[in-house]
Amino acid sequence: MPIFKKLVIMIVLGILGLVLYALFFYNPCNYSHKKPNPDNKYQLLIANEGSHFKDSVVSVLTQHYSSKPVNIKIIPLSALSQIEPKEYHAIVLLFSWYTWKPPPEVEGFVHKHHNCLENIVSFSTSFYGNLKMKELDGITGASKMSDANGYAQKLIEKINPLLNIDKQN
Repeated sequence: MPIFKKLVIMIVLGILGLVLYALFFYNPCNYSHKKPNPDNKYQLLIANEGSHFKDSVVSVLTQHYSSKPVNIKIIPLSALSQIEPKEYHAIVLLFSWYTWKPPPEVEGFVHKHHNCLENIVSFSTSFYGNLKMKELDGITGASKMSDANGYAQKLIEKINPLLNIDKQN
Protein backbone atom coordinates (compact mmCIF):
# COMPACT_ATOMS: atom_id res chain seq x y z
CA MET A 1 0.00 0.00 0.00
CA PRO A 2 1.48 3.34 -0.97
CA ILE A 3 2.42 5.75 1.82
CA PHE A 4 -0.18 8.29 0.66
CA LYS A 5 -3.04 5.83 1.22
CA LYS A 6 -1.69 4.93 4.68
CA LEU A 7 -1.46 8.60 5.58
CA VAL A 8 -5.05 9.28 4.43
CA ILE A 9 -6.35 6.27 6.38
CA MET A 10 -4.51 7.41 9.53
CA ILE A 11 -5.88 10.95 9.21
CA VAL A 12 -9.45 9.68 8.66
CA LEU A 13 -9.18 7.34 11.66
CA GLY A 14 -7.77 10.15 13.79
CA ILE A 15 -10.62 12.48 12.87
CA LEU A 16 -13.15 9.70 13.48
CA GLY A 17 -11.59 9.09 16.91
CA LEU A 18 -11.86 12.78 17.82
CA VAL A 19 -15.48 12.93 16.69
CA LEU A 20 -16.37 9.84 18.73
CA TYR A 21 -14.59 11.26 21.78
CA ALA A 22 -16.50 14.53 21.44
CA LEU A 23 -19.82 12.73 21.11
CA PHE A 24 -19.40 10.30 23.99
CA PHE A 25 -16.94 11.74 26.49
CA TYR A 26 -16.41 15.48 26.07
CA ASN A 27 -18.32 17.28 28.82
CA PRO A 28 -17.09 20.89 29.11
CA CYS A 29 -19.65 21.86 31.75
CA ASN A 30 -19.01 18.75 33.85
CA TYR A 31 -22.70 17.85 33.90
CA SER A 32 -23.56 14.54 35.43
CA HIS A 33 -25.46 12.30 33.05
CA LYS A 34 -26.55 10.07 35.92
CA LYS A 35 -29.85 10.53 37.70
CA PRO A 36 -29.14 12.16 41.06
CA ASN A 37 -29.79 10.12 44.17
CA PRO A 38 -32.94 11.44 45.91
CA ASP A 39 -31.12 11.27 49.26
CA ASN A 40 -28.48 13.75 48.11
CA LYS A 41 -28.76 17.49 48.53
CA TYR A 42 -29.20 19.56 45.43
CA GLN A 43 -27.59 22.93 44.93
CA LEU A 44 -29.85 25.82 43.89
CA LEU A 45 -28.40 29.26 43.22
CA ILE A 46 -30.65 32.30 43.00
CA ALA A 47 -29.09 35.47 41.60
CA ASN A 48 -31.42 38.34 42.32
CA GLU A 49 -31.23 41.91 41.10
CA GLY A 50 -33.19 42.93 44.14
CA SER A 51 -36.51 44.75 44.28
CA HIS A 52 -39.57 44.38 46.46
CA PHE A 53 -41.26 42.33 43.73
CA LYS A 54 -38.29 40.05 42.96
CA ASP A 55 -37.60 39.58 46.68
CA SER A 56 -41.21 38.38 47.02
CA VAL A 57 -40.68 35.81 44.26
CA VAL A 58 -37.43 34.67 45.91
CA SER A 59 -39.25 34.35 49.23
CA VAL A 60 -41.85 32.02 47.68
CA LEU A 61 -39.09 29.95 46.07
CA THR A 62 -37.13 29.60 49.31
CA GLN A 63 -40.26 28.66 51.26
CA HIS A 64 -41.15 26.03 48.65
CA TYR A 65 -37.69 24.41 48.62
CA SER A 66 -37.07 24.68 52.38
CA SER A 67 -38.77 21.30 52.91
CA LYS A 68 -36.91 19.65 50.02
CA PRO A 69 -33.37 18.23 49.91
CA VAL A 70 -32.09 21.49 48.40
CA ASN A 71 -29.33 23.84 49.52
CA ILE A 72 -30.24 27.37 48.45
CA LYS A 73 -27.72 30.13 47.97
CA ILE A 74 -28.92 33.65 47.18
CA ILE A 75 -26.52 36.18 45.69
CA PRO A 76 -26.79 39.61 44.06
CA LEU A 77 -26.35 39.79 40.29
CA SER A 78 -23.05 41.58 40.84
CA ALA A 79 -21.56 38.31 42.19
CA LEU A 80 -22.43 36.28 39.07
CA SER A 81 -18.95 36.70 37.61
CA GLN A 82 -17.58 34.46 40.39
CA ILE A 83 -20.05 31.61 39.76
CA GLU A 84 -19.35 28.34 37.94
CA PRO A 85 -22.61 26.81 36.61
CA LYS A 86 -21.30 23.26 36.98
CA GLU A 87 -21.30 23.66 40.78
CA TYR A 88 -25.10 23.97 40.88
CA HIS A 89 -27.92 21.72 39.79
CA ALA A 90 -30.06 24.77 39.01
CA ILE A 91 -29.45 28.51 38.74
CA VAL A 92 -32.24 31.08 38.73
CA LEU A 93 -31.54 34.59 37.44
CA LEU A 94 -34.03 37.33 38.35
CA PHE A 95 -33.45 40.65 36.61
CA SER A 96 -35.06 43.60 34.84
CA TRP A 97 -34.47 44.93 31.37
CA TYR A 98 -33.31 48.52 31.00
CA THR A 99 -33.30 50.28 27.63
CA TRP A 100 -34.10 46.98 25.92
CA LYS A 101 -31.06 45.20 27.37
CA PRO A 102 -30.49 42.82 30.27
CA PRO A 103 -28.01 43.88 32.97
CA PRO A 104 -24.35 43.65 31.94
CA GLU A 105 -23.72 41.06 34.70
CA VAL A 106 -26.27 38.71 33.14
CA GLU A 107 -25.04 39.30 29.58
CA GLY A 108 -21.44 38.66 30.66
CA PHE A 109 -22.38 35.51 32.57
CA VAL A 110 -24.38 34.09 29.65
CA HIS A 111 -21.60 34.95 27.18
CA LYS A 112 -18.89 33.43 29.39
CA HIS A 113 -20.83 30.20 29.96
CA HIS A 114 -22.63 29.96 26.60
CA ASN A 115 -22.01 26.19 26.45
CA CYS A 116 -23.33 25.56 29.97
CA LEU A 117 -26.79 27.10 30.07
CA GLU A 118 -28.90 23.93 30.45
CA ASN A 119 -29.28 24.33 34.22
CA ILE A 120 -30.12 28.06 34.14
CA VAL A 121 -33.64 29.47 34.35
CA SER A 122 -34.34 33.17 34.07
CA PHE A 123 -37.14 35.46 35.14
CA SER A 124 -36.85 38.79 33.40
CA THR A 125 -39.14 41.71 34.03
CA SER A 126 -39.80 44.66 31.77
CA PHE A 127 -42.45 47.31 31.34
CA TYR A 128 -44.58 45.19 29.02
CA GLY A 129 -43.31 41.91 30.44
CA ASN A 130 -42.19 40.42 27.14
CA LEU A 131 -38.40 40.84 26.89
CA LYS A 132 -36.35 37.65 27.19
CA MET A 133 -32.82 36.47 26.41
CA LYS A 134 -33.12 33.86 23.66
CA GLU A 135 -30.18 31.89 25.08
CA LEU A 136 -31.94 31.18 28.39
CA ASP A 137 -34.95 29.11 29.31
CA GLY A 138 -37.25 31.17 31.43
CA ILE A 139 -40.29 33.31 31.87
CA THR A 140 -41.02 36.98 31.46
CA GLY A 141 -43.42 39.35 33.11
CA ALA A 142 -44.15 42.76 34.50
CA SER A 143 -43.39 43.52 38.16
CA LYS A 144 -46.91 43.33 39.59
CA MET A 145 -46.96 42.34 43.24
CA SER A 146 -50.26 40.52 42.77
CA ASP A 147 -48.54 38.17 40.26
CA ALA A 148 -45.50 37.25 42.41
CA ASN A 149 -46.90 33.87 43.55
CA GLY A 150 -47.92 32.93 40.01
CA TYR A 151 -44.48 33.73 38.62
CA ALA A 152 -42.83 31.79 41.46
CA GLN A 153 -44.99 28.75 40.62
CA LYS A 154 -43.97 28.97 36.95
CA LEU A 155 -40.32 29.11 38.02
CA ILE A 156 -40.82 26.09 40.29
CA GLU A 157 -42.19 24.15 37.31
CA LYS A 158 -38.98 24.92 35.41
CA ILE A 159 -36.64 24.32 38.38
CA ASN A 160 -38.07 20.99 39.57
CA PRO A 161 -36.84 18.93 36.58
CA LEU A 162 -33.34 20.35 37.07
CA LEU A 163 -33.43 19.25 40.72
CA ASN A 164 -35.08 15.93 39.83
CA ILE A 165 -38.10 16.83 41.95
CA ASP A 166 -41.44 15.67 40.61
CA LYS A 167 -44.68 17.62 40.81
CA GLN A 168 -45.97 15.75 43.88
CA ASN A 169 -43.18 17.14 46.08
